[in-house]
Amino acid sequence: MSNKSVKEELLKNMNEMFNDLMNREDITYEKVKWELDYLVYPGIGSYIACGDMTQEEGREVFAFCEKRLAELKDSLENR
Repeated sequence: MSNKSVKEELLKNMNEMFNDLMNREDITYEKVKWELDYLVYPGIGSYIACGDMTQEEGREVFAFCEKRLAELKDSLENR
């Protein structure tokens, strides 16, 4: 992944994804939660398993996603 670390690249991409989701009308919290649980989080785990990211870096990415998911949930509830 270019000159950036895997963690930096994931954080950048996840931030962009959540920013895009905040502007969509057709998104639900449950759909985003499902995609994180079954698509994104296993991918993060594979980066940790193969050594491309440390466990600490993985925890940081997970925490970032959970924080943004909570923000998305609040945003959707206040529409």
